[in-house]
Amino acid sequence: MSGSQGPPPDRSERLMLEIQDLHKYFGDLHVLRGINLSVKVGEVVCVIGPSGSGKSTLLRCINHLEVAQRGCIRIDGQIAYRDGNDEKSRAHSNRRIAAVRAEVGMVFQHFNLFPHLTVIGNIVEAPVHVLRRSPEAARRRAMELLGQVGLADKASAYPEELSGGQQQRAAIARALAMDPKAMLFDEATSALDPELIHEVLSVMRDLAERGMTMLVVTHEMNFARQVAARVIFMDEGRIVEEGTPQQIFGAPSERRTQEFLRNVLGH
Repeated sequence: MSGSQGPPPDRSERLMLEIQDLHKYFGDLHVLRGINLSVKVGEVVCVIGPSGSGKSTLLRCINHLEVAQRGCIRIDGQIAYRDGNDEKSRAHSNRRIAAVRAEVGMVFQHFNLFPHLTVIGNIVEAPVHVLRRSPEAARRRAMELLGQVGLADKASAYPEELSGGQQQRAAIARALAMDPKAMLFDEATSALDPELIHEVLSVMRDLAERGMTMLVVTHEMNFARQVAARVIFMDEGRIVEEGTPQQIFGAPSERRTQEFLRNVLGH
């Protein structure tokens, strides 16, 4: 797979993710300060920024691992969360939260595989118990996905028998087994040894080429430069700047973006 040919063309003008005026507090700490962001169907958007800027919290709010105090989130046109007086729009019921998580897959920094289950056991667990698929159908789909991420020969292995890169690829297959409409990646390579990072980035590039809608928090600047359609720079809970990779990495307009990239890239 070639990651050097740039992102695929936009496949749709339809919005898959819409975030409006999102605010999140942890006590007195205002972590997200009015985030407005949209991601089109088939688009890859990378989010960069310093530690503590709110990047991971943003993803966790989309997937209902955190509850925002204010704002609105839509997934494929449907309200997934809204604050205010319209209680019917608040997606706080366990059933609705499960539905949101089924529509938006998430891959974490740490792999979070169940250690007592085999690789294929990890992948079929949610489709069988959440989507109510038959074990046979779930296993067939799991094997397809393991082939896609290069782990077909590891179906019967346990997580402790895998390298970090293999565990993260298994985690990606597990998220894809729910047939999500979009994928969220939260620093998916940051816990890996440097020589294993390319394994996971290769799978993510393949997903982008297949047209998966992706919102990716990453410190891998080359990946963002090569694969993203847009790059978002966040700092102190706000989106400071966004644009194409050429704009953000070649001629950022905001001083804070310039400082961050100078520190990260060394020039």
